[in-house]
Amino acid sequence: MGNIVEKNAVVELAKDLYNVNAIKFGKFTLKSRRESPYYIDLRVLSSHPRILERVGSLMGRIIESLPEEKKPTRLCGIPAAGLAVANAISFSTGIPVCYTRKEPIVYKDLIARLRKFLEEEKSKLLEKDVNQDYINSFCEGYEKAINTIEELGGLKTHGIMRYVDGEIQDGDRIAIVDDLITTAESKLEAINLIKLEAKRRNISVNMVGVYVLIDREQGGKETLEKEGIKLYSLLTVREAAKYLFELGILDSQKYNTIVNYTLEERKHLGLE
Repeated sequence: MGNIVEKNAVVELAKDLYNVNAIKFGKFTLKSRRESPYYIDLRVLSSHPRILERVGSLMGRIIESLPEEKKPTRLCGIPAAGLAVANAISFSTGIPVCYTRKEPIVYKDLIARLRKFLEEEKSKLLEKDVNQDYINSFCEGYEKAINTIEELGGLKTHGIMRYVDGEIQDGDRIAIVDDLITTAESKLEAINLIKLEAKRRNISVNMVGVYVLIDREQGGKETLEKEGIKLYSLLTVREAAKYLFELGILDSQKYNTIVNYTLEERKHLGLE
């Protein structure tokens, strides 16, 4: 972040993250089955309040350096790690916090899958010339299940539809806060939930950025830029590796492995 946050403070933070195993280096198999030379788990920061407090202070400095029209009047944390970071920033700056609910998106996805399955099975039954009463009974059972899920998710128009917990007000400038960013999918999902909640409450809000502790440099920043959203981060993966290398914590082989891995990932994604 240039001169906004002193390099020494960020270097010290990188060291602390390494010391509490929030950043690990070695060989790790990701959910995608791809192998990575590092692993980031910032959820452990809740067990280290002094480090989390410093994260909030440093990210708060970024916000305080911005022109007034770009400063958020409200932070929206993405549970769970992002909410902890948002609260830490809030304690440092006094900016109030709200947070997104995951349930509506989960329920919507489940409902979409069930409706698709129902249509496919209904077509199969019709092709087999199955008794119409059986088909009606079959469809009725699935429709009841779908209706129950809609009610549980607050998706019925007569139910309580809440996509965000906490206060948001008309005219708020809202920033999304999370622990790290990879593809930006969860950030765009959170932005969508904020917009849905604003519409539900019949108010107008503006999205003024996404704030994360670490940018994995795998396309998230570029994806947000295409949507007109700016990303603010304290560290990139390569910066963290560089600082730890300069401190003598990482040897040259591990450092080069991380840099090369990141470059290859970016090339694979068409970012380099």
